[in-house]
Amino acid sequence: MAYFPMFVDIKKKKCLIVGGGTVALRKVQVLLDFGADVVVVAPEVISKIKEYPVTVYQRNFEKEDLQGCELVVAATDDAGLNHEIAEAAQKQKIPVNAVDQQEDCSFIFPSYVREQELVGAFSSGGNSPVLTQCLKKYMAQILTAELGEANAYLGSIRPVVKRELDTETMRKKVYQQVLNELFKQIEKKQDVKLSRQQLQDLIDDTKKEERGR
Repeated sequence: MAYFPMFVDIKKKKCLIVGGGTVALRKVQVLLDFGADVVVVAPEVISKIKEYPVTVYQRNFEKEDLQGCELVVAATDDAGLNHEIAEAAQKQKIPVNAVDQQEDCSFIFPSYVREQELVGAFSSGGNSPVLTQCLKKYMAQILTAELGEANAYLGSIRPVVKRELDTETMRKKVYQQVLNELFKQIEKKQDVKLSRQQLQDLIDDTKKEERGR
């Protein structure tokens, strides 16, 4: 199987997890990390899951549970039931992950590293979770909190850069210059942002260069 890499916004979206054990717990933690509205359905639910801000229904899965779902995770210890859940979700065009049953999955959970809105993710297509975990540990040394701050700052200046500069080429040049300055600040362990005047100077210099051509 070849999965297309795609990031989906699930913030405040209903995500259903069928299953109440330790595997379900891991999926709860991931989905909450990205702001999902998580619903857990299972006859038995471990106490740790109930400590999280999720909606829990301690009963058997019903097809009506799929209503309004953005995605579904079948995480029971019954392979046959997971298959039934996956089929029901697919019939309703809902992305579904059946844990350890690759043939029943329309999406998979990658190993990922996250700092604020900056996310790096790895997938082996289900072939080697051990390898993706190794890559995750390596990436965690590179994708630092400071890079998360840099990403947030770059996002915050987009309206100003877009308003001040007319072409994508000019904007890209300013973003690159800003990023270079942010890298210097990270090396010096300074605040990861520019002053308003520093940003304006970079914008003005770019305008002058463009007019001089």
